[in-house]
Amino acid sequence: TLLIFSVLLALSATVYKSGATPWNIISGQLKFIIFGVVGLLVVHLIKYQYYKSASKWAFRIANVLTILPFFIGEKDDGAWRGFVIPVINMYFQPFEFLKIALIMLLAQRLAGRQTNIENTPILPSFRVSDWKEDAQVQVDIIRKQTIPILGPIAITCILTIFAVGNSTTVIIALTCFIMLFIGRVKSSDLWKIVGMGALFVGIFFLLGLGRSDTGASRFKQWEPDMITEHVRIGSDGEEFYYAPQEAGQAINAKMSIASGGFMGKGPGMSTHRSNLEEAEKDFAYAFIIEEYGIMGGILILLLYLWLFFRTIQIFKKCGTAFPSLLVLGLGLMITLQAMIHMMVSVSLIPITGQQLPLISKGGSSLLFTLMALGMILGISRQTDTQTLNAPKEESLFEKN
Repeated sequence: TLLIFSVLLALSATVYKSGATPWNIISGQLKFIIFGVVGLLVVHLIKYQYYKSASKWAFRIANVLTILPFFIGEKDDGAWRGFVIPVINMYFQPFEFLKIALIMLLAQRLAGRQTNIENTPILPSFRVSDWKEDAQVQVDIIRKQTIPILGPIAITCILTIFAVGNSTTVIIALTCFIMLFIGRVKSSDLWKIVGMGALFVGIFFLLGLGRSDTGASRFKQWEPDMITEHVRIGSDGEEFYYAPQEAGQAINAKMSIASGGFMGKGPGMSTHRSNLEEAEKDFAYAFIIEEYGIMGGILILLLYLWLFFRTIQIFKKCGTAFPSLLVLGLGLMITLQAMIHMMVSVSLIPITGQQLPLISKGGSSLLFTLMALGMILGISRQTDTQTLNAPKEESLFEKN
């Protein structure tokens, strides 16, 4: 159902653009959908045990690919998101692969520590006296726990904050934090991680690193002054917000939603698409509500909640740490991105640039989201055929 909405959205939002025809718009989106669905079907046949053994190499390859755009890619809206693959001439965003690889690796690292993770700190003591008493113990914690578990998260967050943007980093950090919580990491360590994360964010913005200037400007423009000189009347008689700042998009999104009403204007009948520069990407949810009304908006919201509910059901059936955490992490990643996109569209939070998974136009996001769903479905298939390994030391639901 979400993929059907993606085709309708791509057609309606971009058909008015110069050089666009209905066929080349639909064919482009259908191509990625077909590739993605084929990828989903192939991936869902792979046993989860292979992901466990391949997680380390997948993470290393994903990191190399994410760094490549800095050297061979083109800057896109202030970020180094991807590069064009030679021969097939397709634009590829490697951070979509990196997100999945990180979840695989973190699930593997947490799963192998379930026997005594509740009693084993993953961070060294912050007290000088503990280091004086036995420095070797603290060094061992860093070497055996901190670096293997938190190292990949830190590397990924640093890479994405420079290569992609702040919102993607937030989604990754939130997903990993919930995985650490479900993976039974000590609560004292979780609070330390929160404190360290807050300190890092503060230093990052104070020093103006990465895209912190973009994030700061979006916060400042979150609620722009809706004075009459910034409102224009289009050729079709519709009002739209015009101002020399990014926040104008957020206001136009609100106008688009308001004009949709209860049942919407109907497919292809939008009058605000020319004012929403990213109607098929960053503001897809607002555009859907304009054409399909609040009922369409509620349907989309429920579909994502239903998707997350199903991942929780699969999570419960696994019983073993690695597939459970893998399903949870992938489901969270998709759902969090969808919720953040929807909150941006209705101006609950500042503009982030996050696409609506499975709906917004974009090849890499669509392909890797469908592959993530294939991994979830593969684990679900293994729970039904009872081919999941169940080593006692990896149980999430038993205290050993």
